[in-house]
Amino acid sequence: MRKQKTSYFLFFIFTLLVFFPSPALSQLVLGQYEDEAPFRTWNTLGIKTASSLGMGEAQFTLASDCSVALSNPALLTKLPPISFTVSYSSKRAAFFKYSIVNTGVLYSDENLSHQYSGFDFIGMSLRLKNWALAASWSLLEAYYRPVSEFQYSSQGNIYYSIILDQRGELYNGNLSISGQLAKGFSIGLGFNYVYGQFNKDITEKWVRERITIADFKSQDYTGYYFNGGLVLDLSKSFRIGAMFQTPYIKKSKSQSSLRYESPGGVTDIEIEAASDDEYHQPLIVGLGVSYLISEGLKVMSDFTFYNWSKYKVIYFGEPQEREFKDVIKIAFGAEYVNAFLLFDQLFYAPWRVGFCYDPQPMKDPNSYYFYLSFGSGLRWKSLFFDAAFIMGQERGSGDSLTASKVAFTLSYQF
Repeated sequence: MRKQKTSYFLFFIFTLLVFFPSPALSQLVLGQYEDEAPFRTWNTLGIKTASSLGMGEAQFTLASDCSVALSNPALLTKLPPISFTVSYSSKRAAFFKYSIVNTGVLYSDENLSHQYSGFDFIGMSLRLKNWALAASWSLLEAYYRPVSEFQYSSQGNIYYSIILDQRGELYNGNLSISGQLAKGFSIGLGFNYVYGQFNKDITEKWVRERITIADFKSQDYTGYYFNGGLVLDLSKSFRIGAMFQTPYIKKSKSQSSLRYESPGGVTDIEIEAASDDEYHQPLIVGLGVSYLISEGLKVMSDFTFYNWSKYKVIYFGEPQEREFKDVIKIAFGAEYVNAFLLFDQLFYAPWRVGFCYDPQPMKDPNSYYFYLSFGSGLRWKSLFFDAAFIMGQERGSGDSLTASKVAFTLSYQF
């Protein structure tokens, strides 16, 4: 009889959550990390291969490999006639408030961290005289969170458990063209098609009562946008670069399944929903400068504006509250290239250092990251290998979040 009463009670709570979700949702303040927030920072733009990562993520005037097609395609005319690049990275980030962790039924008294690794860029560019073409595939964003689990047990027996598992990725296919219109002046334009998926599972179990409540949501993303830029060499030492990325709507085919199972009470209820949702991504514009101080030594800086105040989310047919502000990200880097002979072969070794100020778009909390980066590499004839590491500390939220990334990039240019 007690089991049957417990089953009815849980079914009552289940029904309230399903049919009257608005009060609960309005109180669910996630803080820094909404479900759709990218893994390490909101301010994603293109792919930072190792050469860019080592200089604080500055990239608007850096013609190091064909990944420039995603940030400033005008730089494609500065590459050799053929350029092939592949890049691998590993990201680690700390989280405190996300989904139902420290906002709902799961609690942690310390930050939880997660690491995500994999190949994130492969591309090729061809240049014929004053014109260049490029094609690439890249991993733009990841939506992973630490898997969180709680169990209540007594005398070695588990009575209750709840587990959260969130994962997702956003990919990009890019086609770009660039042309040198005058000596020292180039422009470029790229077309980008994005696609990906998002999944979140929340499963609760009452073991003795044999009751399971499973909440599963999935989304399939598609969208497209244009990006472009220009490069102006004012002298042999001074270069200016500018770029833009158009705002676009990341569309989502969303599905939801909420299931209540109680085999002891012969109860199996499943409520399904489907929706066409939208994520209105912001306009991005940027300006970069670089200066060659002496042979082998140069410095550069980027300023990137993200129009986050226009960001909108429509989730299962309902607008979501996102109090975002416009931000400007600042990156600075320096590179020194050392030449040396080894086995009668000429090698080049770049040494890089940089920092980055990366303000997050939320109005509350007023959160921002400071990053320091380091990088190096080895270049022999047409083969380029670069490695870099960036690490950052968040301030403003009071949670002392951290984030880091390491990248390894291999290019063949001739």
